Amino acid sequence: MRDRLSASSYAFRLGFTFLTTIFLVAAAVPAAAQDGAGDRPKTIVLGFDGVDADLTARWMDEGELPNLAKLRDQGTFSPLMPTIPSQTPVSWSTFATGLDPGRHGVFDFLRRDPDTYRPQLGLINEGRKPLLWGERNPLMLGIAAGLVLTVLLLLIVRPLGKSGRRRSVALGVTLLLSLGSAVAVSRAVDAWIPDELPTAENPRQGEAFWQLLGDAGIRARVLRLPQNFPPKPFENGQLLTGLGTPDLSLRVGKPFYFTSELFFQAEGGGDFSLEMVELIDNKGEIPTEIKGPPNKLFPGEKLSYLTLPMTLNVLERERKLRIRVGEAGEQVDITLAAGEWSDWEHFEFAYNPLLSMAGIGRFHVLSIEPEVRLYLSPIQFDPHNLPPSFQLSHPHEFAADLTQQHGYYKTMGWAVDTWSLDEGTIDEELFLDDVEKTVTRFEQMLQDQLVLSDWDVLVHYFEFTDRVQHMMFRLFDPEHPRYDEELAAKYGDSVLKAYQRMDAIVGGVMEAVPEARLFVVSDHGFSSWRWSMNYNTWLVKNGYMRLNGQDAERMNLEDLFDQGDFFVNVDWSQTRAYALGFGNIFINLEGRERDGIVPQEEYEALRDEIRYGLLNFVHVETGLNPVAHIFFREEAYESFDRRVMPDMIATNADYYRAGWQDTLGGIATAIVEPNNKRWSGDHCSLYPPLVEGILFSNQRLDLGDGPYMGDIAPTLLSMYGVEASVELDGKSLLR
Repeated sequence: MRDRLSASSYAFRLGFTFLTTIFLVAAAVPAAAQDGAGDRPKTIVLGFDGVDADLTARWMDEGELPNLAKLRDQGTFSPLMPTIPSQTPVSWSTFATGLDPGRHGVFDFLRRDPDTYRPQLGLINEGRKPLLWGERNPLMLGIAAGLVLTVLLLLIVRPLGKSGRRRSVALGVTLLLSLGSAVAVSRAVDAWIPDELPTAENPRQGEAFWQLLGDAGIRARVLRLPQNFPPKPFENGQLLTGLGTPDLSLRVGKPFYFTSELFFQAEGGGDFSLEMVELIDNKGEIPTEIKGPPNKLFPGEKLSYLTLPMTLNVLERERKLRIRVGEAGEQVDITLAAGEWSDWEHFEFAYNPLLSMAGIGRFHVLSIEPEVRLYLSPIQFDPHNLPPSFQLSHPHEFAADLTQQHGYYKTMGWAVDTWSLDEGTIDEELFLDDVEKTVTRFEQMLQDQLVLSDWDVLVHYFEFTDRVQHMMFRLFDPEHPRYDEELAAKYGDSVLKAYQRMDAIVGGVMEAVPEARLFVVSDHGFSSWRWSMNYNTWLVKNGYMRLNGQDAERMNLEDLFDQGDFFVNVDWSQTRAYALGFGNIFINLEGRERDGIVPQEEYEALRDEIRYGLLNFVHVETGLNPVAHIFFREEAYESFDRRVMPDMIATNADYYRAGWQDTLGGIATAIVEPNNKRWSGDHCSLYPPLVEGILFSNQRLDLGDGPYMGDIAPTLLSMYGVEASVELDGKSLLR
């Protein structure tokens, strides 16, 4: 199967290699001609997701973070104001460009289409483009094949001489063979070659600071920073994509759980993408399958998926599980005991005899008896075997080069599996084991970069601080509804340990490259998520949204990716406002929304009315107001796309966050609900001053009234004397 893929893409790769060679030769001359490149000061920026300023200051004062405390004493430490809203892709996009979200265009994990009211993933813009001649591929390639065969056969029959009869017979046979070839090729192309290819576009606008530095001859290397998929090419540098890069299922990440336990129910309510497969037996040979990527090359009326057969064999005497994938196990054939991880295994999902999709994943046997329970990580793109036009890095070969140096690593953007723990298919120990394995590989990648001399600016991002807090805050906060005293005794220090791991990474960089200018940055802080605030439910109960039937079924991310129905019970003819995303409220405006009913002259009064009602809403059980502040979009941003930007951005007080159903436009049963999930810490819809990130530097910076995430890009540009091509929203912090 691997040979089929290689054969199908050989011409593409040959052409790509030729063009790449020409580009590198051309680029080598100016790169080599740069004077003084080796004399430039080096700058290292370490990005840690979700590191909270208050927790960091507290643990530095308590002696738990000695390297960060040393860095503070050498230069600068300050809380860092995140963007509005305080979300990872939004804030890191501002970090990259120096622009606020209204200008760079990334304002939430989700966005809505005003023509359909449907939510869409806000990290990428999906589309399609014709392949070659599109629908005419069978005709054109069939004709081409017929003409090529005709020419070849004519060259063969030419030596037959002047015999008219022999020549006529040969020409007739040539015509028949060519016609048959054209028909056969046309049919094969129609069945095996798509008319269109799916495309992805990075919605982030503006120039990243590394693009501007590269244009000025400054060599920049950026590893795993969010909102860089697909990668945008730039001069004099390399980039490995981060958050936004999908797995092979084209999700943020979809792990697998195979179990023989009858009627197993996920604990988390099924909000996330998780493939649960019920096995037909718990002993002997057990047939099943792995659900692979969606078939977007040959879409039908209903979305279908490529699959691979898998057979599990319970080896009772050895107390092991044999796992075979593919026909007769030709792709994977391994045997694992309970508690063991596999190496990275390779999978190929066939579209047809000509085309297939390659991926990598790891198995972990959770148990063999009394029930078989098998975990398979999200299957991810293989850097050595990517589909044509799909890129994990700039330049294209950079991702494969890193694999060659470090071995296989997680290529999807959300690398740590938070979904399985939230759904109860793995436990805290396995979650933290996954964190450890993930961090170790990326830390080694960083350490290897530090000894190289072929960069001037190095940016390296780590996500683990954010993911651990999302999942383990319930064991750090005794007031959380999901607090468990027994688990807290075992894992209650996991948040502190994550911060200490960050401290150790920073210390290693300080020791390895003491002469470098160092910045440590986080995009936002954290709060315990005890209660969910459901804005759509508030709108319904206060008459701003009208339902025409029973509440819809619970929505989840599978509905989002599989194009499920949303807002199915909403009567748009009686609905004046609706919520979607993390606290985003949209007015059902005439001329903008498909079924808009609110005239423009009522727009301002309606926004004022909704804001007043939400700010004065009190959660009876706690006596607190879940809503801290509501931004009108004109207050948050000076410029923005009026068609897509939310009309109001509601931000929550400590201990509250927009509910999961609310983010997808669902209608929950109560306005405020306790958060009984393992996903127990958050920041996404909180008032930004409540969840400030961190800024450290071994340089003494001018903090003014307090630094903002948008100040980092202009600071780095000014260090190298590079000017932005537009006025930035941030300012340089250099004294």
